[in-house]
Amino acid sequence: MAESSSPYALLKVFALKVLRFVTHGSNLPSVRRFYMYLGITIAAMMVIWIPVVFFLVGVKPSYYSNWTLILPGGGAGQTVSLESVGQATANVKSPYTSHSVDPKVNYKAIASSPQVLNAAAKAAGLSKEEYGKPVIKLVDQTALIEFRHSGRTGEEAYNKSEALFSAFHLELERLRNDEQERTEESTNMMLSGFRDKLEQAQQDTLEYQAQSSIVSLEQFAELTLGLERARTTLREIIAEHDGLKTQLKTLQDTLSIQPEMAFAAINLQSDPLYIELTAKYATAAAVLAEARAQWGEKNLAVITARDIHDKLKQAMLSRVLDISGHSQVDPEKLAMIGSSGDKQLFSKLIEMHSRQQGMASQIITLEASIITQQEMLEKSTIEASRLEDLKRKLQVATAVFTTALARIDLGKSDRFATYPMVQLFSAPEKPKKPDMLPRTLALVGAALGTCIVIFGLILLWIRKPYLQKILKNV
Repeated sequence: MAESSSPYALLKVFALKVLRFVTHGSNLPSVRRFYMYLGITIAAMMVIWIPVVFFLVGVKPSYYSNWTLILPGGGAGQTVSLESVGQATANVKSPYTSHSVDPKVNYKAIASSPQVLNAAAKAAGLSKEEYGKPVIKLVDQTALIEFRHSGRTGEEAYNKSEALFSAFHLELERLRNDEQERTEESTNMMLSGFRDKLEQAQQDTLEYQAQSSIVSLEQFAELTLGLERARTTLREIIAEHDGLKTQLKTLQDTLSIQPEMAFAAINLQSDPLYIELTAKYATAAAVLAEARAQWGEKNLAVITARDIHDKLKQAMLSRVLDISGHSQVDPEKLAMIGSSGDKQLFSKLIEMHSRQQGMASQIITLEASIITQQEMLEKSTIEASRLEDLKRKLQVATAVFTTALARIDLGKSDRFATYPMVQLFSAPEKPKKPDMLPRTLALVGAALGTCIVIFGLILLWIRKPYLQKILKNV
């Protein structure tokens, strides 16, 4: 008794009953069984077809407008070289170089954002609920973004697509303008600091130039070069002066005369009175010599000739002294030189002496100038060092400010750094026919369900003999 009421025994009895029902079915007559299967078929058909009919009747056909955007993948680069200042470079990287950010995903989020959809709905003259949301698909391994918008009519679907395209572009422009304004604001603050440094560097340089003896590094360099040129000139003049001095001494030794006597001798050779006295003196000397040869020293003719000779000599020497103007000069020697010397050699001696004296004066002047320039250079060295430091700071400040300004101007030339340029690859199309795919799928599904139900009922209808035969063989 306990064994027959155990759960295992009850489960076994239930399984046998189920198996018998499957293999033998009910004991209903064939006619009643037929009507039962017919009722099951009708109920199944109603379950399948009533929702489909309501869908076909109640759901109006939809029109779809498709369009596609493309994002160019190339970056842009610009370089500007500023002479004596520096170089400015602006590079816009490709939007696909970053693995963490995909601009297509960003653009999909922007296109489906509430502000864009509200603007598109307002432009299309629809409410937000009537406008709905577009279907946006990102095509893998491409730069394409596909859009799909539905509408109750082809015109409505087309207008929704056009409105979304315009609203999407307006939102991108708003974002770009906002980015540019914020960038310019921070950039202006940065430039203000650069400008203050540049103005301070300019002010420091001008103030130092106003109180310094040199106003530019070029002036200091010219002072250094001038000193070096003066030293070179002094060495050249000293060398030339020494050579001329040697030549002058040689010529003096040859002529046995000083330049002062040579100058006086040239003047004597050009003086008519001295020439006349010289001629008379020569005649008197000849007469005296002849008288001495004929008569004795105490002869009246000799005495007379000697007196004439002495007077002419005294007159000639007096003329020599008048012309030479040098009491230290030996009149007799000068008279002899003036009477018999070479005028060209005297001129050459005088010329060389004058050149030698001029070079000596030039050497003295150059030496004094060099000393003055050396003192000025020593004084200006510290000033030039300080001025060079200020100039360097000014140049750096100028380069930083100008380069930053150039880079900002170059950066403004491309507004698509953060939000890349987007182009209309395929324009929105105006659908002429509704989309029949949902209705077709509903009919196909209902027909397939009908076939499955009928096929299942047929299998149930003919199952008995086959299953009993199989069980008997088993």
